[in-house]
Amino acid sequence: MIEYLKRLSGILFYILGGSFFVAYMLQYNEITPLGAWWLRIADLPLALCGMLYGGTSLYLSVKPHGKDSKVLYIVIGIPLVVIFSTLLMMNFWPLFG
Repeated sequence: MIEYLKRLSGILFYILGGSFFVAYMLQYNEITPLGAWWLRIADLPLALCGMLYGGTSLYLSVKPHGKDSKVLYIVIGIPLVVIFSTLLMMNFWPLFG
C-alpha cells in the first residue's frame, strides 16, 4: 500500500509541478489570467503531494525489512500533519481576519 501511495503521489507531484511551470510562463507572458488563477489555487495540492511523496519515501527508506512499524508512521506522520496544517492556516488566514 505504501509503495502504491509513493508512486501515485510522485506522479501527481510531477504533473502538478509541471503545470506550475506552464502557469508561471502563462502569467509572465500575460497570455491569459488562467496562469495566476492556477498558481493561487493549486499550491496546497502541490504541497500535499510533495509531503506525501517525501513522507512515504522516508518511511520506506528507514522501516525494518519485511515489517510495518506503527511507531514510525506516527514519528513521520505527526510533523508532516503539523507542517501541512500550518500551510493550510497560512493559506486561509485572510478569511479568518
